[in-house]
Amino acid sequence: MIESMTGYGSGEASFRKNTLSVEARSVNHRYLETTVRGPRWSLSLENEVRESVKKRFARGRFDIFIHYSESNEHSDFIDIESAKKFVKSMHRVRDELNIQGEVDLALLAGFRDTLKISEISITPDEARESLIGAVEGALGHLNQMRHREGEALERDILAHLKDASRFTGEIRDRLPLAQSALTERIRERIIKLSDGMDLDEGRLEQELIYAAERGDISEELSRLESHISQFRDLVDNEKPLGRKLDFLIQEMNRESNTIASKSVDLTLTQKAIDLKSALEKIREQVQNVE
Repeated sequence: MIESMTGYGSGEASFRKNTLSVEARSVNHRYLETTVRGPRWSLSLENEVRESVKKRFARGRFDIFIHYSESNEHSDFIDIESAKKFVKSMHRVRDELNIQGEVDLALLAGFRDTLKISEISITPDEARESLIGAVEGALGHLNQMRHREGEALERDILAHLKDASRFTGEIRDRLPLAQSALTERIRERIIKLSDGMDLDEGRLEQELIYAAERGDISEELSRLESHISQFRDLVDNEKPLGRKLDFLIQEMNRESNTIASKSVDLTLTQKAIDLKSALEKIREQVQNVE
């Protein structure tokens, strides 16, 4: 079963008679990478949050957002004594330098020393159970979304793979006729260029065989068919499989490029283009497979 690397989930837990909430978001990434953002007190628990992600997922970039507030978490208050000293100093500057203006509330608010921020104190041991519980809830919901996205991805990928398999079969069916037509065209061209001269039939046959071999794509078709079969087996039996699918689609694209470059007639060329188009759609989708 294919799993997507794209998802979102949220979780909550009760803490100190308030709500601690966590949001988790993931997007595609070559490796597993986790970024945690939250209040200062949560810094010491970041590694445990990352371990929760690592236990569930193999690839993707994860952003974890931790939210928590209490009624007094950020209660600002004015330090009256500092405010008085500030106003007195501003009046002194005004008088000594003969500057016009008054010290108003806006100017006072810009003086940071008049504001004191009272932060809540939380220890890791105190918050661990609630935080990890909220994280697990968020990751659980995120995983459900990745699973649903994966089901849609799998349907699209297998549909395009079916097209690629069909185009490969059509190319194989067309190949004998295309090679025969090529051989006949070369024979007629050589006879025309000989302009009545005696031809060495043995040498002519050798040249025709050589030309047919240059346009032979049987091996490429066999390898491509094998890759398509391996691709299906991986989808049915492996997890995670994103990197393996990525490798296989690169090999399939390599074979399709060779098939297109060896094309010996217009019909084969068109079918090779259709094949490359189907494989490109698969490649785009595989980038988001875990």
